[in-house]
Amino acid sequence: MNDQPDPLKAAKEAATSGQRFSRGLADSAQQIWLAGLGALARTQQEGGKFFDALVEEGVRIQEKTHAYNEEQMKQGRQQSTAWMDQARKRTNAAMGKLEKAFDERIARAMKRMQMPSHEDIQELSARIDALTREVHAARKPARSRPASKGPKTDA
Repeated sequence: MNDQPDPLKAAKEAATSGQRFSRGLADSAQQIWLAGLGALARTQQEGGKFFDALVEEGVRIQEKTHAYNEEQMKQGRQQSTAWMDQARKRTNAAMGKLEKAFDERIARAMKRMQMPSHEDIQELSARIDALTREVHAARKPARSRPASKGPKTDA
């Protein structure tokens, strides 16, 4: 059994939730539009007081709707951020495993082809450097004493 949430299922649920929210918002907008048309017709019949009352009620409803929409958007962002963080972590972990497996396969293939590894090349380079120092040291003329010009005579 896998205890981790299914990212596809979570994405589908988020999409379904978003669609329901959009439908609800569209339905509310349609009702508001129809109420506005009805209010306009009634206002033409009953006069300015009724229109003013409807405007006030419209302002209150608009404020409530705006607050509700803001809260829904905030919750949606919070939920999607958490889901995206989890998905990002799982993706990074999977990519790390994939890179490691790739590196191991390349190393095995290079070994089968008897290609030197990075460590082999570094070791060889160090040995070449040591031999070069030895050759240079051997080529340096040894410091010799000045040659004597013969036996010393006291004259």
